[in-house]
Amino acid sequence: MFGYSCTLQTDTEVITYIIDYLHRRQGLTMEEVAQVIAAPFWSTIAAKPDEEKAKATYFRDVYASLLITGPFSILVGFEGGLMALNDRLKLRSMVAAEKGDMFYVASEESAIRLMEPDPDRLWSPRGGEPVIVTLNQSAERS
Repeated sequence: MFGYSCTLQTDTEVITYIIDYLHRRQGLTMEEVAQVIAAPFWSTIAAKPDEEKAKATYFRDVYASLLITGPFSILVGFEGGLMALNDRLKLRSMVAAEKGDMFYVASEESAIRLMEPDPDRLWSPRGGEPVIVTLNQSAERS
């Protein structure tokens, strides 16, 4: 699809191409990319304010084939930062932390605490909630 050729035939390759297509070729922000690949459920969209509802509905309609429905937890590097994201049902665990200007993300809190025993901030992002970190800025929760 969209001119990509999957030669490795892995889910990681497919997710990489989806993100490239949405971010680089379609011009979506990383937050918007997350809204496509880990889109909110229709019931969640229905409860949003009108402007947010319209945007979420647009993404679900236009990019329906790019919704990733299985379990995943990914880290995506982009120029100037990275995004951590897990599936909307949180079938794969993900924990994030900050200490000063350092950012940590792992599947288990114990891995973070091994590297940084006393983080300033430690949290488990909700399913489908992107954590976007840019250089010289703290993590953003969407």
